Amino acid sequence: MYIKPSILNCKKALLPLLLFVSALVSTSCKEPKSEAKIRTMDPWAFRSVLDKKPRMLTLAFDSVNFAAYDLEKGELYKVWNGGVTKEGTVFTNKKNIQPTSWGMPYFEEGKLFNQWKVKNNGQMIPVKVEYKGYVKLNEQITLNFKLVMPNEESISVEEQPEFSLAEDGSIEFKRKFTIHEKSDDLEVILHQESNAEKFISITEKGKIMDHFQPIPKQEKPAIAEGYDHLGILWMENSDCYTCHEEEHAMVGPSFKQIATKYDKSATNISLLTNKIINGGSGVWGNTPMNPHPDLKEKEIKTILDYVFTFRPKDEKIGTKNKDTKAKKVAKVKEDPVPLKPGFGAPLEGVHPSYDLTVLHNENFKPRVGGLAFLPDGRLLVSTWDSIGGIYALEGVTGADPKKVKIQRIASGLAEPLGMEVVDGDIFVLQKHELTKLIDHDGDGVMDEYKVICDGWGVSDDFHEFAFGLVYQDEHFYITLSMAMRLLSTERQLPDRGRTLKISKDGSIERLDYGLRTPNGIGIGVDNQLFLTDNQGQWLPANKLIHVQKGNYNGMAWGLSEEEEQNPPKASPPAIWLPDKEIGNSPSEPILMRDGPYKGQMLHGDVSNGGVKRDFLEKIKGQYQGAVFRFSQGFSAGVNRLVWGPDGALYVGEVGMVGGWSWKENQYGLEKIQYNGKSTFEMLSIKAKSDGFEIEFTEALDPENLNAVSDKMVIQQYRYEATAAYGGPKLDLEALKVREFLVSDDGMKIELKIDELKENHVVYFNLPFDLKSKNGNKLWSSEAWYTLNKIPN
Repeated sequence: MYIKPSILNCKKALLPLLLFVSALVSTSCKEPKSEAKIRTMDPWAFRSVLDKKPRMLTLAFDSVNFAAYDLEKGELYKVWNGGVTKEGTVFTNKKNIQPTSWGMPYFEEGKLFNQWKVKNNGQMIPVKVEYKGYVKLNEQITLNFKLVMPNEESISVEEQPEFSLAEDGSIEFKRKFTIHEKSDDLEVILHQESNAEKFISITEKGKIMDHFQPIPKQEKPAIAEGYDHLGILWMENSDCYTCHEEEHAMVGPSFKQIATKYDKSATNISLLTNKIINGGSGVWGNTPMNPHPDLKEKEIKTILDYVFTFRPKDEKIGTKNKDTKAKKVAKVKEDPVPLKPGFGAPLEGVHPSYDLTVLHNENFKPRVGGLAFLPDGRLLVSTWDSIGGIYALEGVTGADPKKVKIQRIASGLAEPLGMEVVDGDIFVLQKHELTKLIDHDGDGVMDEYKVICDGWGVSDDFHEFAFGLVYQDEHFYITLSMAMRLLSTERQLPDRGRTLKISKDGSIERLDYGLRTPNGIGIGVDNQLFLTDNQGQWLPANKLIHVQKGNYNGMAWGLSEEEEQNPPKASPPAIWLPDKEIGNSPSEPILMRDGPYKGQMLHGDVSNGGVKRDFLEKIKGQYQGAVFRFSQGFSAGVNRLVWGPDGALYVGEVGMVGGWSWKENQYGLEKIQYNGKSTFEMLSIKAKSDGFEIEFTEALDPENLNAVSDKMVIQQYRYEATAAYGGPKLDLEALKVREFLVSDDGMKIELKIDELKENHVVYFNLPFDLKSKNGNKLWSSEAWYTLNKIPN
């Protein structure tokens, strides 16, 4: 919100109605003394969702002077004295809020000269403003824009903003402009948003300088307890805060007053819900409360849930209702305690066939968003944190992690959750943009952040992540998650929940749709693209999905109004990943390169932790297969995977407080390398016309197999997508093995099973005391096979 203090009208140099600016600046605006700039904030230039605007660049010139650009519009948004409240997932682990500016603006609302226009012989021409990136050199920033006219002719504009202290003690805000590719008959101007008649003509080497009297120190606003609550969003998008505050009565009662008067009972929630929908007066005075017919009951209940957080802890306060009496609740019989890790419970250690090396340390604790290798062997790590950084690690392929050298080469990126190196060039996927990073002066630090593509739709919702990044056949591939904090009257933007194919010129092709939170895409078997999706609304369990053009993957929030009337049929996943058992927040899939597992796939999981192994086969033109536990033993939830030039698998880990983590751990960078040791486990499960074939990594002990085979558990069940969050196993039933065959070499067993059904998950739990001919025990006994089709 803008404040209009009268002191801001006391400029030393006022801009007239029409001002031509060039190198001949008014002598009343003296150039300040030249001095090296020292930026007090790190990073001082950063992308974020600021003030609920999705594509913002904030510049902290010093500790109190800020400017922000709305890059979606290609214009200067705000110049102010104060600061930025850095709230949100990467700053404070809060989900439903984003950074906000605070303090006093230097320009009154609408008085900034920030609207780009072009004139042709005095006639105004409509232009489209495109943001093209910025260059950051020697602590100075230059923004690049392109003004595109209807005839496709364009003009390039460079803008370099800066704050300085002038010799007379005034505060100076200066904007330097450089115009390229402009024909002589065209004139570039900037006008005010509130008054298009007030404009400035920008010459090829233009400059605007404004002087302001010093502003008193601004105080950062306090953030109320409980701010991170979904009920706040519904109230902010309604008119609740017009009449109510948390602690103090305004037009209406405070939330504390309401929560004190009414206890949180079903009767009172119903009563208050009706009051909010229909409006009324009399309880708190004669001032009527506006009706809110557009709010849905579930939204109102969330609002009331937040209101009741202000209830005093003394339970005797407030009126009592019959339904608030304590009720006896029947105890639910808990599931049996799992036997041990890998046998009904998650693994705990590192896979025996691999050795683990820890690469993070006390001074480098990355929440990893992306991994990629440079041609010279350095590992690039992007971080999902307040820095939004990219680090180059030298020496990771060596034997001693203490000798690894770490250099930060980029910063200020908005949630960089994907990265690729193509022909030595670095590309990073930000929340709102695919960006190419360029080092112009050869010092290893990236100077230019060049826009490759920012053509997909975004809002201020925290959950609109951009995941990836994969490069294949001259194209980039990314996935976009859906918003999670929309009102019932709002719709998902058209690109949300999709896989996008992006060419190097920035053009976009939409591939599939109906994804919820597809955190990770990779190249898998047969050189095909696969991605994972997270359980939630319309997803009864997690998924491994084969990317196919035109496929609908089941998340109905992204359907158009027309499609909602006749929903398309959802394509089944290649593998279901049952929630809490083998998946919770699956992440990037990758093809295996070594050992007996070569040609299979791996994928990580942030909340379930560790790495899972995926065996896929193609039946009747469709991928399906089994998922196995593979390895735990990592510091945090696994988010990104990349193979190194040394043959090791590099594992990037991440987490946050409040549900998206493994054992609440938030960072980690490690590698595992195949050591050649054999581990006894299921290698694959293949569907047959009358059952399954299970192959092992070691030959079975026939006597032991005969003794324990009757302990094998096999079940099948199906899932059904509904509007609910997640879903149960439906039609769960035990399966009996009609015939049990062992191959001559003891490496395979064939199970003849009747009553198998397509579009079901078949769960296998082998006897925990099953042994190989070498006397080795199983590493893990469980597998989940997704039987989309039964082969002929």
